[in-house]
Amino acid sequence: MKALIIVDMLKDFVYDWGTLRINGAKDIIPYIHQLKTQFKKENFPVIYLADSHDKYDKEFEIWPPHCVEGTEGAEVVDELKPDESDIIIKKKTYSGFFKTELEETLKKLNIDELYIVGVATNICVHYTASDAVLRGYRVLIPWKGTKGITEEDEIYMKKHFENVLKVKII
Repeated sequence: MKALIIVDMLKDFVYDWGTLRINGAKDIIPYIHQLKTQFKKENFPVIYLADSHDKYDKEFEIWPPHCVEGTEGAEVVDELKPDESDIIIKKKTYSGFFKTELEETLKKLNIDELYIVGVATNICVHYTASDAVLRGYRVLIPWKGTKGITEEDEIYMKKHFENVLKVKII
């Protein structure tokens, strides 16, 4: 069975006022919304992965403070608000699998195929996809539903996904 994983479509990454805004992230919202609608119609689960940092997170030594738990910036963008049946999994670092309940959730739902969209292609989408592949999941990335920090990052990641991880780009 398949599931849609929506990675970090959070206000701090998407909206103009966000503290770690990714250029072009707003542009992928309609496509992700369309995918979500399709998955819901077919009764497949939709899972949100959401950065959720403590105020003094060590990651802020690398990146500016972002998605601090309890702030508006850590919320899913209004255009993709989760439904009651959607699953939200908070994460503290790049991979949605690291110290979260994602793997147990996927096992409970009998999921073996993941469609991964969101931001940033070269960070959280990458590490989540990599961990999924290494755990034996079939991974597909609907490319129109991802956005990297730079265009160069996107070009590199597409090759990396296809050549190293053997992820299917659709």
